[in-house]
Amino acid sequence: MKVFFRNLGIGVFLAAGTVLINHALGFNTSRHDIGEISRNAVIVVLWCAIFVTIVQMRALAGDEHNFLSAFRNGFLYSVFFSGAYALFMAFYQHFIHPQFYATYRAYFAGKPAVAKLAPEVLAATMRQFDMNYKGDFPTYILLFLATGMGGVILSAIAAALYRKPRKASP
Repeated sequence: MKVFFRNLGIGVFLAAGTVLINHALGFNTSRHDIGEISRNAVIVVLWCAIFVTIVQMRALAGDEHNFLSAFRNGFLYSVFFSGAYALFMAFYQHFIHPQFYATYRAYFAGKPAVAKLAPEVLAATMRQFDMNYKGDFPTYILLFLATGMGGVILSAIAAALYRKPRKASP
C-alpha cells in the first residue's frame, strides 16, 4: 500500500500544481480561452496515475494479481484522488481565487457561440454552467462524482488490460 499512497500523493500534488500553474499564467484569471483547454491537464494526470498505480501494484502482487485486485486499487485511487481534488478546488475557489466564478462566467456568457443561442437555451446553458462552477457544496459534490466516475471507468479498462493472463492447462 506504500506505492498506492505515494502515487496518490504525487497525483494530488501534480493536480494541485497544474491548477496553481494555470493561475500563475493567468489561464484561470484573464485568459479563460486557454484555461478551458489547460484545465483538462488534471484529468490527464488522473488517467496516467491510475495506469501507473495499477502497473506498479501488479508488479508487487505477483501471482496474486487479478482483475478484481487491480480494479479495487484503481477504484480506491480514483475515489481518494477525486475527494482530494474536490477539496483542493474548494480551497482554491474560496481562498486563492474567489473571483474565478465571476470572471469565467463573464467570459463564458460572452462567447459568440453562447451569445447566439435562443433565450430559453441560453438560460438552460447558464444554469448548467452555474451548477458546474458556482462554488457551492453541490458544485464540489458534482466535481467529485464526475472525476470519480471517469476514474472508475478508466480503472476497469486498466484492470482489464493489466490482469494476469490465465495459464493454459496442460
